[in-house]
Amino acid sequence: MKKIFAIVLSAAALLMGTQAYAQLSVGAGWLNSTETETYNNGDPEKSNLNGFYAGGQYNIHLVAGLGIAPGLYVSALFGKEAGSQGIVVGTISGEAKYSEVALNVPVNVNYKFAIGSDFNVIVYAGPIFQYGLVSSTKGNANVSIPGLGSLGTGDVTANNYTGVIKDNSGNSTTSDPNRNPFNIYLGGGAGIQAGNFQVIIGYDHSLTNISKVDKTTLGRSQIKIGVGYAF
Repeated sequence: MKKIFAIVLSAAALLMGTQAYAQLSVGAGWLNSTETETYNNGDPEKSNLNGFYAGGQYNIHLVAGLGIAPGLYVSALFGKEAGSQGIVVGTISGEAKYSEVALNVPVNVNYKFAIGSDFNVIVYAGPIFQYGLVSSTKGNANVSIPGLGSLGTGDVTANNYTGVIKDNSGNSTTSDPNRNPFNIYLGGGAGIQAGNFQVIIGYDHSLTNISKVDKTTLGRSQIKIGVGYAF
């Protein structure tokens, strides 16, 4: 720990000595995330999530077009799956809706290529540290028997981080958590900046297993497209 602290202090002193300056930029955009889940080394199953992000970053200019940009943004993802299967005396069908809100801290190294007096091409790469605030799955199931019709629908909401499951009447039970709120991505992308306006396209891939289910691996890859404004 002392060694890490010394390295951080040395880096801070170096930045102060290079006349570095920071430029604030804010932005928002669209997220498309693909989750890949593998159980017991079997065939992977993929599911699709869509959402948005919004936040800002400080780009610290180091030398020439090179900079480092720590930031903070909030992301939200949503997904839905439905299906049915036969049982001994009928059919059970259901639908599940997933929602997630998370804090993200990217630390990107970037480079700006100046084209003309007021136009830049930007490339960047770096890690993103994510901590989930909300991860819930709301599901309903219906059992149907030939000749009798539907036997009713049950609705429940599960907190994936705590394992608490509640129904519409407020009754609750606790199961094992199935997701880890902490995740690390490695990301990169490119964009353009015309004047103060930015357009960015990026790709992130998770480095950690966010599943807490035994013998299960859950990872993500995501594409993001956004716009921003640099002050």
